Amino acid sequence: MKHKIMTICFCAVLIANSALAATYYVPEEYATIQSAIDTCQDFDTVIIAPATYRGPGNRNINFKGKAITVRSTDPTDPQIVNSTVIDCNGNGRGFAFNTEENADSKVIGLTITNGYGVLGGAIYSNNNSSPSITNCVVKNNLAVFGGGIACTNGSSYPVITNCNITANRALVGGGGIYLNGSNPTIKNCIISGNAAPDGGAIYSHYPGNPTIVNCTISGNVASKSAGAVYCYNSSNLSISHSILWGDTAPYASEIKVGNQGDPTSIQISYCDIQGGEQNVILADGCTVNWGQGNIDLDPCFVNPSYWNPNGTTIYAKDDFWVDGNYHLLDESPCIDAGDPEFVAGPSETDIDGNPRILGEKIDIGADELVPSIPAIVKIMPKTLNLQSNGNWISCTIELPGDYNIADVNSASIALSKEISPNEKIGPARSSSEGANTLLVKFDRSEIQNMLNDAESPVSLTVAGKLNDGSDFAGTDTIRIVRGDSKK
Repeated sequence: MKHKIMTICFCAVLIANSALAATYYVPEEYATIQSAIDTCQDFDTVIIAPATYRGPGNRNINFKGKAITVRSTDPTDPQIVNSTVIDCNGNGRGFAFNTEENADSKVIGLTITNGYGVLGGAIYSNNNSSPSITNCVVKNNLAVFGGGIACTNGSSYPVITNCNITANRALVGGGGIYLNGSNPTIKNCIISGNAAPDGGAIYSHYPGNPTIVNCTISGNVASKSAGAVYCYNSSNLSISHSILWGDTAPYASEIKVGNQGDPTSIQISYCDIQGGEQNVILADGCTVNWGQGNIDLDPCFVNPSYWNPNGTTIYAKDDFWVDGNYHLLDESPCIDAGDPEFVAGPSETDIDGNPRILGEKIDIGADELVPSIPAIVKIMPKTLNLQSNGNWISCTIELPGDYNIADVNSASIALSKEISPNEKIGPARSSSEGANTLLVKFDRSEIQNMLNDAESPVSLTVAGKLNDGSDFAGTDTIRIVRGDSKK
């Protein structure tokens, strides 16, 4: 009974604290982020308006052990996140957690750039601190260890979720993230374009149990070894449902498991790793537990980022990394390729905030593919003579009743991802067509050239986007004839 009473009292205190929590605004009420934090008590919130914040009080920010939230005005809006910027101007890092902060110490929806530190160019967590970093962009920071983020200390359990960690550099190890005897969970993150001598994306060493889940790790580079992940000296790392693809290094382009007297192991399951198990390079005494569901297939990114060929060096503060798009195409082998036993929680999302498991199974990587809105596509004529003359191929696009054809972004429409319609786009006027139908006309000669070597019948897909960014797609089948002969 005594324990029950204590539990009830503890819950009552939490509820009371939440009810009394205050909100402080930067810069409306406080000129700097640190001054607002200094005013806070546990469970308070600091909301930062979109702007670029520089100078004392806006770098080397410290929570001082408080269980508070520091966030942008809307952490779910990428435009707000990208325009709420902590610019350290090369003089210190963004945040330092060193006073035993816990999971209720939260940084949400901010961009941290141009930071510098020996450990962690943007964020440093140590001394038994376990903050929550969510929906943040960590970009173009520099450190000796951990260009973007560094986590040290065996009692440190930070959670890094839905973050984009890109174009950071480390002079020794961990271009994106450096882990030293810590136990972070890194989930739903894109880690790309980071650089270091060892561990272009992540460097983890000394006893710890880091966990990487549903991350996309691509385009990172190491000048020595482990373009993606360097797991070293008894750092027992677990990776699942993640993509490691297109990373480079002279030795071990994706993963290296090293050893300096203490055995090191790595567990990998339901991952897409370029080169497969053969690209997990093991030192003597090290092991890899190559679990179920791993593949070695091109993940089919929409438009992966790339190194700027005009950049002088990856260690210079140039625009050496050109951002791309790491969403998955419809044909990606990572779609529905995850653990069939995985059950997503009600609040489980991908990096975009979309629910996990939108298909039959969870997808591999940071992105959960959102199925296209099914459109009814009708292409006319149903039989196309490749030798005939004519100006147009007509097509009607009908959306389900829950969608309005007026919301279609006409500039996004394409046939077979190649051919855009001409300017003749408008509502279908035929009485046989529904009110929610769009008429589109494509240049006939472009389609005939595309189908010149095709076998009849051929399926043609017309796809596009609504103004809110939702995809739609539909397919129709037509016959092809060449002159008087039919195929």
